[in-house]
Amino acid sequence: MRRRDVCGVLTLLVYLLGVGLFTGPSLYQLLVGRLAAPRLALIPFTDILSVLRDPNAPGLGVVANIAGNVVLLAPLGLLLPLFWDWFGQARRTIGLAFAVSLSIELIQLIAGGVTSVDDLLLNTLGAALGWAAAKLLLRLFPRLAPRRTRRPAWGYPLSCWLAVIAIATVSDVLQLGL
Repeated sequence: MRRRDVCGVLTLLVYLLGVGLFTGPSLYQLLVGRLAAPRLALIPFTDILSVLRDPNAPGLGVVANIAGNVVLLAPLGLLLPLFWDWFGQARRTIGLAFAVSLSIELIQLIAGGVTSVDDLLLNTLGAALGWAAAKLLLRLFPRLAPRRTRRPAWGYPLSCWLAVIAIATVSDVLQLGL
């Protein structure tokens, strides 16, 4: 593994651990067994419109609900093409970000919480904006570009995300004494 790959994996792992901590159920909820009843919102733009129309709508408000979901996966869209040439194509970066966001929503559905198609759309939009920022950065500073390789690098970020899910699962099991 090249030094750039190691650096990318470590950076991505730290970032994804933060995403996992931020989006998962709280330790308090797990310890006392007070997970919220899951809520499934499958109609696109319903949550976004309700937050925009009613400032007193349930949830965290406009900034946390909309901007927060966009910002959540923007670093993923930025980091992937900076470390691995394979993610230079938008569809690859956005596809992986979509899969990460979908897994977050499914985990929230299982663990109790709001699972919303709007979150999925906003997270994916954030990753697309991050990818565009990375491409701009690489155009301005071409020396930052990763070297071309023949092997696809999708395994590094996927391994990092699976490691985060495994670490969270093991820590939850240990905390709950199951």
